[in-house]
Amino acid sequence: MQDLPATASIDIHEQPEGRPAKPSKGQRRRQKILQLLTTDPEANVSVSDLSDTFGVSVATIRRDLADLQDRRLVTRTYGGAALQHRPRTELTMRERMSAHAEAKRTIGRVAAALIEDDDLIILDSGSTTEQIAAALGNRPVSVITNGLMVANQLVSNDQVGVTILGGALRGINATITGPDAESMLNRVHATYAFIGTDAIDPVRGLTSRTYAQARLKAAMMENAQRTYVVADSSKLGEHGLFHYWSELPDQWGLVTDEAADPAVLDELRAAGADSIILAPPLDTEDW
Repeated sequence: MQDLPATASIDIHEQPEGRPAKPSKGQRRRQKILQLLTTDPEANVSVSDLSDTFGVSVATIRRDLADLQDRRLVTRTYGGAALQHRPRTELTMRERMSAHAEAKRTIGRVAAALIEDDDLIILDSGSTTEQIAAALGNRPVSVITNGLMVANQLVSNDQVGVTILGGALRGINATITGPDAESMLNRVHATYAFIGTDAIDPVRGLTSRTYAQARLKAAMMENAQRTYVVADSSKLGEHGLFHYWSELPDQWGLVTDEAADPAVLDELRAAGADSIILAPPLDTEDW
């Protein structure tokens, strides 16, 4: 589905052959709900507001939203709904570093504190995992990574042993992927795998921009005793139309920030997140 202009009219009911049938009240109401959302594609309408607007029960609105979600026209959110989007335009590494920067720094510090001396860890490529590398310090730890920016953070730490996975370089996110990288991972068994993502879904798992990245994330998780997903709260419960996904282990951990939606966290716990760590805001002097 394409992103819709504010003036778009969406026909959400099927028309029989021949003369079009007159839409029902429910169909007209669902059409108006979509029109409300398309006036501001970033809006998030609440169930209670929609109930007041249309003079119907909350249960009726919930059925409307469930129908629209089934048609992949809206995304259900905590207490409401938002317009369904295509995957967000991919950001460059520089743009990724500046997006939700404070949350990523505090997530990086909390995740780094989980690592003990002599651990072998896998650090996925990404701006959040880069913050783990920045917070790790010069310690006797072994790091395997497919991220050039992650490796760059560790280059001057002589006590940190760094292994960079081999393969094809994807420039926009400074990521290495491919069969050689997967083969190298199959020869190790790490203490932790810290995995980044553009979005996390309780059912589908972790998204990637390419099939090769999705395969590599899966290999990272398979070759570690324990997986921690590191993702700021904007990525939790994301249901965008991403194409490539990696299934999560039966049990895994999550490090995110305190702005995370409690309802979404409950969904992730039900999906196997047996440890959820909410990283506190940075102190003023850390800025």
